[in-house]
Amino acid sequence: MIPLYGFLYGDSLGLVVLASPSDTAVDLCSKLQAAAAVRVAPFPEPRVRYQGRRLADWETVADAKMQPLERFDVVPATER
Repeated sequence: MIPLYGFLYGDSLGLVVLASPSDTAVDLCSKLQAAAAVRVAPFPEPRVRYQGRRLADWETVADAKMQPLERFDVVPATER
C-alpha cells in the first residue's frame, strides 16, 4: 500500500488515501470522495490532477510514478 495525500475540491482537509500500485485514477477519485462524503457531496465526472497534469481515467498509481506521501487532487471535470 502507498499512502498518498488526497485533496478534494471544495473540502477544507487533506486526507490520507491508501492506494495500491494498480489503483487507477478512477479508483483514487472513488476512495477520496467516499472518505470526504461527510463534508463534501460527491460530484459527477471527477478528475485526478497530479504534479500539474490531469491523469487519464485508466492511468494507475504505478503508471504515474506516485511515491508515498505525495499529493494528488480530485477536481470536477469543469476545473482545469
